[in-house]
Amino acid sequence: MSAELYAELKGDVAAVANPLFDFSEQCLKKRGNFLPHGAYLGADGKVGLVAAAPENDITNSTEVLPLLHDGLCASAKEKDLIAIGVAENVTVTPNGQPSTEAIKVLFEHKRGLVVALYLPFKKKFLGGYTFGQPFTVAAAGEVNAWPQSAA
Repeated sequence: MSAELYAELKGDVAAVANPLFDFSEQCLKKRGNFLPHGAYLGADGKVGLVAAAPENDITNSTEVLPLLHDGLCASAKEKDLIAIGVAENVTVTPNGQPSTEAIKVLFEHKRGLVVALYLPFKKKFLGGYTFGQPFTVAAAGEVNAWPQSAA
């Protein structure tokens, strides 16, 4: 991850990631889990939230994630988008520490920046959640909405 590019695009990262983290936290508190969901940032600075679902009523993350990726990729081709993000519930092992559940937001920018932002969480014994320190790591693209030459 280029530190300079990350610093330059930090506002775009926040514009996409913050609403995804907020919605994910709300879903955890209300339902104890959430399906993958996404967001996009248009060239006009507007952020939109998106979701996907298969045709049947019963679904899971494994079915939703590829549909969400496909939808965001198609939107990036049809509209003037500069960044996209996808939130999902994952298990992560940060720097050799014990594994923990986390909200992961994969952020992809038209200029080539791809990072994964993680917000660890734990379910409290008597209900509710505690959230840990967020961290960011360089990542490989999953949606790959823009050809490398656009970066």
